[in-house]
Amino acid sequence: MNSDRLLVRARAVLDEWFVVAVVALLALALVGGWGAYASATGPAEQTDRETVAAWSGVGGFDHSAEVRADNEVYPVGTELSDRSVYFTRVTPELEGTFQYRYDADAGDLTVDIELERVIRAADDEREYWEVNDTIAATTAEGLEPGEEATTSFAVDVPATVNESERIEESLGGSPGSVETAVVANVTMEGTVDGEPVERTERYELAIAPDGSTYGVDGPTADRRTQTRERAETVQTASSAGFGGPLGSVLLLFASVCGLGGLAIARVRGTLAPSERELERLRAEYEREEFDDWISRGSLPADIRERSQITVSTLEDLVDIAIDCDRRVLEDESAGGYYVVDGESLYAYEPEAFEDGSSDGVHLFEEERTDDGDAGTDASNDDS
Repeated sequence: MNSDRLLVRARAVLDEWFVVAVVALLALALVGGWGAYASATGPAEQTDRETVAAWSGVGGFDHSAEVRADNEVYPVGTELSDRSVYFTRVTPELEGTFQYRYDADAGDLTVDIELERVIRAADDEREYWEVNDTIAATTAEGLEPGEEATTSFAVDVPATVNESERIEESLGGSPGSVETAVVANVTMEGTVDGEPVERTERYELAIAPDGSTYGVDGPTADRRTQTRERAETVQTASSAGFGGPLGSVLLLFASVCGLGGLAIARVRGTLAPSERELERLRAEYEREEFDDWISRGSLPADIRERSQITVSTLEDLVDIAIDCDRRVLEDESAGGYYVVDGESLYAYEPEAFEDGSSDGVHLFEEERTDDGDAGTDASNDDS
């Protein structure tokens, strides 16, 4: 029953929106046809390029300072290492090392490391002046993955402060703030994982004098990943068009079949539901809507003989039942609905559908006619 209702409703919607359905199916057919054509004539493969991690280099600083002046905290000769702050008078010289290595499956590099002491004046927008001095340099040939190239350095912090002050004095002052740093310039050349390499990296250890102390800040193991583009040829024919070639052909076939079915049903007049089908659909929904007020059963013969008051809809009969505080009785054998209130009989008697089914289909009048005819015949016979 539910499938019949859905079918009737679907036919009614298709009939009402026939032009829209045809246009939609035509559009789907065009999409499917284009997809099938593109799958058949398009390139079977294409080359994609992607960026992949090839290898990585790691550079960093270790630093320390030896206590060289008498004080009440640290004995002379004590080495303070990897501090964020050192005392300018007690530990005037900052010493350290810079290490560089790279991680890869295979490689052979020549690595040049140059350490510079840099004094500059700069702000957030620009650099105003800079003085560079090379303080250390080393070259490591045939460096393999995991091996380290190391360079040592030393910076006299008080002397550096005095030098920066002399530069500012010679310039008559300068904008920005004066900064001091140890800069490592790492130049490498060779091959890594079979790929040629020629590049330079820069690492910086900042030194910030502040009266009686100076701060030190820099990377200890700064990893920098090197990338490269890799070209790969991939098959693309299976993804061309709308869901691939098979999906495109199926879409085209289904759309054409749908158009053909709609056209045939429209020409034969079977697309739009008949008035009888629509009336049956409305009756079924109405019956379900008032199911709480309806009971099934059969009327006794003496009640059937009463004169009845006929209403035009089941809803009207339910309203009467509510007013009378009675239930609606569905006589399935007669195909009608009744409300018995004292000597009154209220009835809603829909006509039978063409297929003979009934949802409140009334056959009672036919039975009464047959009974009446039989009675007449009997009377004639008696007479």
